[in-house]
Amino acid sequence: MGFEPVDSAILWLLGASGVLAVALFVIKGLLDQVPDIAESWHRAKHAVRGQDRSDGDDS
Repeated sequence: MGFEPVDSAILWLLGASGVLAVALFVIKGLLDQVPDIAESWHRAKHAVRGQDRSDGDDS
C-alpha cells in the first residue's frame, strides 16, 4: 500500500507550510533584535567619542 498522488501533495504542502512557519518565526525574532542592536551600537559610539574627548581634556 503506497501513497497516492493526493496524499503526497498534502504531505508536501504540510511540510512546506511548517518550514515557512519556522522561517517566519526566526526572521521575526531576528528583526525584533535590530532596535536593541542599533541602540547598543549608538551607545558604544558615544562612549568611545566621549572617552576620546576626556582623554584629550585631561592632558
